[in-house]
Amino acid sequence: MDKNTLIKNYNLNKTQVDLIDNYLKKLKDNNKIHNLVGPSTINVAWDRHVNDSLQLSKFILKRTSSIIDFGTGAGLPGLILYIFGYTNILLIDSKMKKINFIKDFANEQGLEIKTICTRIEKIKNQKFDFIICRAFAPLIKLLDYSRFFTKKNTSLLFLKGRNVKKEIDDAKKSFNFVYDLYPSKSEGDGFVLKISKYKKL
Repeated sequence: MDKNTLIKNYNLNKTQVDLIDNYLKKLKDNNKIHNLVGPSTINVAWDRHVNDSLQLSKFILKRTSSIIDFGTGAGLPGLILYIFGYTNILLIDSKMKKINFIKDFANEQGLEIKTICTRIEKIKNQKFDFIICRAFAPLIKLLDYSRFFTKKNTSLLFLKGRNVKKEIDDAKKSFNFVYDLYPSKSEGDGFVLKISKYKKL
């Protein structure tokens, strides 16, 4: 999906478009040094990164919802959702170069984005309405991590690739959960996997 279609579909305002353009420019420049995203995705970044991230907004109706983004990498999907208006969001990654990239962008643009550079297992006593991530770990591992951040009505929203059905089958051996699977709105044969009511067997 091209930039103009996405601007219309998500009703992006000029400030949001400018921030996303600035982010994508910085991503392109830094990717030559740090390999933050797959090089082949840079020229189709509005679809592969922006559209991929923003589609999660269809599932998170309240902009004030508390959200944690596991293994955010270059800030996907968390940073794009922050620009879209979800400001109660925490971006986590264990690689300092990725967190520094996000912090640099935030400082340049005057944004207050919450980030932590650590491994997920080391974060204690924080609960969220939504747990999101993209291309971070197999589902069974994500469910294991998610247990520590879950309250009564927490939903999990994971951007997954074409092997998602095998991941679901594998995870079912260790967890009970209710899920819905939606074809991704971005190109690349991906899915949005929404999970609720999950517990370890």
